[in-house]
Amino acid sequence: MYVSLRVGMAIRKTTYVTGNIIVSYLVYSALQFVRTIEYMLAPEIVSGLFCSSLTELVMVKRHPNRQPLYMQLAHKLLKSIESKQFPVGSLLPTEERLCDQFGVSRHTVRDAIRHLRTQGLLTARRGIGTRVEARNTQTRYSQSLHSLGEVAQYAHKTVLDVVSSRGVTADGALAEKLGSRVGRKWMHVQGVRRSSDKKGPTAWTDVYVDKAFGGVVRDIAVPRTAIYTLIERKYGETVVEIQQDIEAATVPKEHAAALGVAENSPALLITRRYFGTGGRLMEVTFNLHPANRFMYSMRLTRDDETRVFESEKKSA
Repeated sequence: MYVSLRVGMAIRKTTYVTGNIIVSYLVYSALQFVRTIEYMLAPEIVSGLFCSSLTELVMVKRHPNRQPLYMQLAHKLLKSIESKQFPVGSLLPTEERLCDQFGVSRHTVRDAIRHLRTQGLLTARRGIGTRVEARNTQTRYSQSLHSLGEVAQYAHKTVLDVVSSRGVTADGALAEKLGSRVGRKWMHVQGVRRSSDKKGPTAWTDVYVDKAFGGVVRDIAVPRTAIYTLIERKYGETVVEIQQDIEAATVPKEHAAALGVAENSPALLITRRYFGTGGRLMEVTFNLHPANRFMYSMRLTRDDETRVFESEKKSA
């Protein structure tokens, strides 16, 4: 009985290994066939014939240093838009036609279109299609926040060009704006915040730092460093909470030129108040983002308390 059991296990193991070898050989043969065809024919012809992720896999393996296929397609579509082959207001060809034309999968086409949509070049509507909205890309910063650490990513991906800095004493109006007591002293820094590639301004920034931590002002222009982290490093005071307010606003006359937009054009104002231990207000920032240059993103998930509430509601 023992010998028969061992023999049976050995047969099943051999069958399993043999099956894997056969499958691997078939996949290898298919890749070799596609690779041979690519060497014999022009890449455009091959991609038109196969129009599949298998051909894309071979292309990527042969050229590992190339950009992803969806980025290559996005650049081609961008050139077509800039050359007015697809003028502003027109609709792009369907996904199926783009797949046939460029020899890529639907997944690649969708990723390329999604990339151009984030640049403000395209919009997509169900039942209508993908519409060309602009010929040139616009500087747009997208932010998603879930914790204190992710606030630092905003500074890491942007650069603050300081325009002015001075000491101020909070009168009634400023104290109400900051949420501090009247007579409290602050360091006020103004500047233009740009994306790390410095393609264009993304926001006008007003920063108010408690004068007790005023020594960080000289380092505020340090690239890719959040101001609250400078306070923590220099003074050992830890930021434990950030209160954030988001509201619609317009760009005032005094900031319009620096941001390169018209006076009173729509904008998004994001106010953040940074609190240390004991509830001490250490820093307040106001970031005024012109429309189409900033997108705030957050993800909401259902917590256990909500699930319990809904189950109680159903049972009632």
